[in-house]
Amino acid sequence: MVLAASGIILQDKKILLLQRSHYTENYPEFWGCPGGRAEIGETAEQNVIREVKEECNLYFSPSEIIKTGIWQDRKYYRFLGNWTGEIKIQELEVLDYNWFSFGEASKLKLAFDYREIIELLYKNRQLL
Repeated sequence: MVLAASGIILQDKKILLLQRSHYTENYPEFWGCPGGRAEIGETAEQNVIREVKEECNLYFSPSEIIKTGIWQDRKYYRFLGNWTGEIKIQELEVLDYNWFSFGEASKLKLAFDYREIIELLYKNRQLL
């Protein structure tokens, strides 16, 4: 089974979402958190740190797993964590990015399980 992970990045009760490019077969132009498949030998934590850095140039430090699951052939992890740096998107995989409130994010076409993620964050008062 393939391992995949994504980083949930929050600032001022808003979530960072990236719009996926046509580089991917899954959910092109949909929005989601930075993440992707692990390389051989990577742990979920190593995977999310690398993917966040590659996709949006932030240094991410996972602090908590808020959800795990299986999608197709992938075991995935959703990490909440701390971050530093300046956003610079990887233009091959990412069309756009922005910080969204719960209300704004709810109106987007969200990939994978990210609708469930934003609802969980809203319920926990981490997203308003």
